[in-house]
Amino acid sequence: MAADFVARLGSRATVPAEVRTTWEVPEYVGALAREVTDDELRRIARQARAVRRTDPERVRAVLTALARPPAAELNKARIGAEAGIPPTTVGPYVDVLVALGVVRLIPGCRSPAARRAIGRPQVAFEDPALARHLAGLGPTDLLAFSRRRQLAPLLRGMVAAELLRQQTTSVVEHRVSHLRERNGLEVAIVVELPDNTLYALEVLTAGSLRPHQFARLEALARRAGARFRGGVVLNTATAGHRYGPRLWGLPIASVWE
Repeated sequence: MAADFVARLGSRATVPAEVRTTWEVPEYVGALAREVTDDELRRIARQARAVRRTDPERVRAVLTALARPPAAELNKARIGAEAGIPPTTVGPYVDVLVALGVVRLIPGCRSPAARRAIGRPQVAFEDPALARHLAGLGPTDLLAFSRRRQLAPLLRGMVAAELLRQQTTSVVEHRVSHLRERNGLEVAIVVELPDNTLYALEVLTAGSLRPHQFARLEALARRAGARFRGGVVLNTATAGHRYGPRLWGLPIASVWE
């Protein structure tokens, strides 16, 4: 049976402490470790040109800019500057890469609980290994504790891409988005349901839970009130844990296992 993480979140049978996995940091890094070749990048450029008249070098430059850093917002001015092309030409290149399924766009949150939310989408790579390669990060490097800051956005992108894939087959109608408000509140992933209720997710590299990891989820919960169905910190622990009312921690791998 295909994974349906959102449906499982809403199941009363889900008990966080019973959610377990064998995945730890080395397994997550292993999922990013596939070798990406120049031939593969050239093939993407050729496919892009077959869909729309594009310059192969610009395709690669835009792809690289989208991955530095991974899971970043689609800021066309920044991407254009890094790719060496006018910002006005970035859109068509991104559209082609989305059409090819190389990247996915995570829209901004539309929930009534959001205040002055920025609508700019975030970018998630369909293949996390491609994102890692273009970001210039080696798998061995990512195993080091000092590189957790670089690992975190790769894991965030991996989770977002998986949730977007599941969205099309889920038994629960929902919208996958991210939240960044002009007043500073940010939540990595928001699952919006048709009745205006929501789930909020954070994705961390930590293997244990700490109160500060729930701060953003608690802030959104206070604001959303009854619309807040639950908040989850996805981390590299091997078992789930209930932190408090409507707040719990789960292994990242529970998204697809």
